[in-house]
Amino acid sequence: MRQPARRSAALTGAETESTESPEMPRTVDRLPNDDRTNGWSALLAARQPRPSLQAQLDVDWLIVGAGYAGLAAARQLATQQPGAAIAVVEAGVVGENASGRNSGFAIDLPHSSSPSDAAVEQGRHVIRVNRFAVDALDRLVAEHGIACDWNRCGRYHVAVTDAVAAESLKSYAHNLDAWGEPYEYLERGALRQRLGTDYYAAAVYTPGTHLLNPAALVRGLADSLPPQVQLFENSPVVEADLHGDSPSVRTAQGRIRAGKLILAVNAFSQSFGVYRERQVPVLLFASLTRPLTDAQLASLGSDDTWGVTPAHGVAGSTLRLTQDRRLMIRQGFEYSPSLRTNDARRAKAKAMNLDLLRRRFPQLGAIELEHFWMGWLAVSQNHAPAFGRIAHNAYAASCCNGSGIVRHTAAGMLIADLALGRQNPLIDDFLVEGTANYIPPRPVRDIGVGLTLAWDMWRGRAEQ
Repeated sequence: MRQPARRSAALTGAETESTESPEMPRTVDRLPNDDRTNGWSALLAARQPRPSLQAQLDVDWLIVGAGYAGLAAARQLATQQPGAAIAVVEAGVVGENASGRNSGFAIDLPHSSSPSDAAVEQGRHVIRVNRFAVDALDRLVAEHGIACDWNRCGRYHVAVTDAVAAESLKSYAHNLDAWGEPYEYLERGALRQRLGTDYYAAAVYTPGTHLLNPAALVRGLADSLPPQVQLFENSPVVEADLHGDSPSVRTAQGRIRAGKLILAVNAFSQSFGVYRERQVPVLLFASLTRPLTDAQLASLGSDDTWGVTPAHGVAGSTLRLTQDRRLMIRQGFEYSPSLRTNDARRAKAKAMNLDLLRRRFPQLGAIELEHFWMGWLAVSQNHAPAFGRIAHNAYAASCCNGSGIVRHTAAGMLIADLALGRQNPLIDDFLVEGTANYIPPRPVRDIGVGLTLAWDMWRGRAEQ
């Protein structure tokens, strides 16, 4: 049964810009534009989505967004309050949203780190949070038999040029030494033997990363939710009231009022008037090839599956060799304030994906792309999350900064604990870098972000 809402203390975490008026509901006029081209979900068997919301409901907890953060929050709430009524509303179909469109890396370590005592200490906090989330996912995959190609095979953090290897990889290796983490520093010849390409000058290999099909994982997490959690798909929110004792949302055919609400829609939180001046939506493009032939596979290296992340995060490319013998590439880090793109931009990005694969693996001959898609992530200027209480009975978690599977899983569990009033020391670990800082509004932001990204892309052009 729904319990009366209790008044909480002062705002916790990042205080945010919420709706323009605390007394009026907000129209949500910008919704995800998932185009059903996601290659990861195209590899899977058909799934029947849960029914859309078509009723007026009162619940204890309402979660908006069925990605990693939203599903983790729902599961954590159900664990801590077995008698609570919990609802999750998802604008589209689980696995077709941003959570199913990433590169499929569950990374246990910081992506990279500057060579300073402060960065080393912050990294220890990040590692605790990341491994907390990876361990939780590992248990759920095993417990529910989620078939998502979950595979702990590590990752190669790579530099194309000697200059970036010396600047970024050497400092990362220094920090790994300080953390006491195992790794291998590999140069061009060793990478050729393992990956089948001499495109990279060097790499740092760490063994703790899991690779997976992200659409299969998020589907499995959604379909194994505790029975007290009602999931409504194809239910885009068109109006939200985040204020007052009973926050609520309205969809085209229904309405839910809750004791407490958790907003877990990442970049689209801006559509709700939340974290508008604290995060930057970024668009990336990805492709999957057709399965490689026996001859093509034999021309690659000794690793039968692998994942590569770029030391230059803006200009570089993320690559994988999947368990079903496909190459995946994700590239194209561009500012996307409208959360939209066009066919001409897609065509250009697809051609770039193919060209970058051919540069790395010329011995494969004719590579064919079978799937091409796009997806958004949110980054902050200081690389910190947007996380905390946003109104009297409303909370939000956003801004994964490029590590969505792990960081959003952690964010969902921890925002639930925060909303429950549980004292969890991992919340402090999660916020070790603070919360997403203020950035100027548009159009000043458009100029600043555009120039910064253009400069980073130009400086890192050799890392493509």
